[in-house]
Amino acid sequence: MDDLTPEQRKKNMQHIRSKNTEIELLWIFKDWVENNRGWDEVLSASTSKREKSLQRLLHLSGKYYCRQNNIDMTFEANEGPGPVDLKMSRGNDKTVVEIKLSSNADYIHGYEEQIEEYAKSEGTTQRVFVYVKVGNPGRDKRIEELHASRLNSGVNPPELFIIDSQEQTSASKR
Repeated sequence: MDDLTPEQRKKNMQHIRSKNTEIELLWIFKDWVENNRGWDEVLSASTSKREKSLQRLLHLSGKYYCRQNNIDMTFEANEGPGPVDLKMSRGNDKTVVEIKLSSNADYIHGYEEQIEEYAKSEGTTQRVFVYVKVGNPGRDKRIEELHASRLNSGVNPPELFIIDSQEQTSASKR
């Protein structure tokens, strides 16, 4: 437990930005998926429901944290062009998140178009694109190359956050 008083903790919470919160939650979730057999939960969902299942697991993992840090976490917020997978906010400090599995043929459209439209409708420039590997190495390479190309050309792309949800080999067989 930390040594902060309730007043100090409250003051610290007032300075946490929505994007920082989102990235922290994603790192916690990534660790669970990749290192604690979370990939098994993702892969056991029917193919047509994997993205939704992943979103619900992410929601569950962040609900308490967001409540404690006075961050609003909204799934399927719809301010115009359709529902964004996840929005985190505190007042006007907003971050939009689009989640795509590597099995989704529209993953490039999500990265290039969808997240930009959602950010525009929410009035924010803070964007995170979560790409979840489920077994498409060609697509994995393509999204990483596209992101690197945009960074190198001076374009301000969404932050790319990759989670490897492919079945992991047992440590005894490595």
